[in-house]
Amino acid sequence: MIPSSIAISRTDKIGDLILSIPSIFMTRILYPDAYITLLVNSYNYPIVRYLDIVNEIIKIDEVDEKEVIKKLRLNKTDTFIALYTDSTIGRIAKKSGAKKRVAPLSKLHSYIAYNHGVKQSRSESIKNEAEYNLDLIMSLDKAEFKYKYNIDKKIIYSESNKKNIEAFLTKADINNDFIIISPFTGGSCKNLSIDEYAQLINKISTGLKNNVKIVIAASQDNKQYLNSFDQRKITIFINDNDILNLAALIDKSSLFIGGSTGTTHIAGNLRKRCVAIYPAKPTQSKTRWGLFGNDDNTLYIVPDEIEKNEDYSNNLFQNITEEDINNYAKLITDYYNER
Repeated sequence: MIPSSIAISRTDKIGDLILSIPSIFMTRILYPDAYITLLVNSYNYPIVRYLDIVNEIIKIDEVDEKEVIKKLRLNKTDTFIALYTDSTIGRIAKKSGAKKRVAPLSKLHSYIAYNHGVKQSRSESIKNEAEYNLDLIMSLDKAEFKYKYNIDKKIIYSESNKKNIEAFLTKADINNDFIIISPFTGGSCKNLSIDEYAQLINKISTGLKNNVKIVIAASQDNKQYLNSFDQRKITIFINDNDILNLAALIDKSSLFIGGSTGTTHIAGNLRKRCVAIYPAKPTQSKTRWGLFGNDDNTLYIVPDEIEKNEDYSNNLFQNITEEDINNYAKLITDYYNER
């Protein structure tokens, strides 16, 4: 059966959704005439707002579950693909009317709610999250998947986003190359401390060619930490409303530096040169959560690669020394200047 109406769900964090874009793209490539409905949460909606490979987007946390099911039935959904599943998504999938229901088969509810999929234990972290997602799409038609394989689909932002960033850069008197540093992860993964990022900026600002400017990307929630940085060496970008403004800014940059977070995945999706700071812990590592499709364009720094006693209950790396900061700064400036 060739699907004519497909629902795809990914209802967790920004980075997870970005790592799902290759799978959404491959679904469209395999089934160019299908009506594709994408289920996301409202927090992530802007990431896919202009995605031109889907027909409809449902913000699942703003609509009653019964209404979601009703809509999928009205769309005559015949295939439901859960790239990430929980009991709620499982219920929606089972009641959607879809004859083929695809998901990672790992938890008890997945065997009850879905009748097709791939046995996966993602916690083993032996491949990238995007590859786990793509394995589900490949299960629909392995031969066609391999023949038509293509993962190069970027986030789309609007002309308005582009103009907003052009205005910001003009006001900040940034006319040439600039680097974006995003030091904030919201505690989602291990990271350097704000003071360590400040030290790093002080070091790299003196080693960059052509007087390259440094932009700190922050939100209103991060403003309290900005005084930690030497204001003479940075320009601050506060993203108030639309994450696609940040995407447009990243797209203009010559290098992005950040920890394992959704913002870093935006940079990876846009195929920017990146320095990504990741922990060695398998479930948080670059193997599992690296910048899929952009590894050749990314310098990974893993502060705990040698340290065997890292406390993973702490969101900050332990025992970072001045020598470490000096080493990271040299890696970054050498990487940037080798262009």
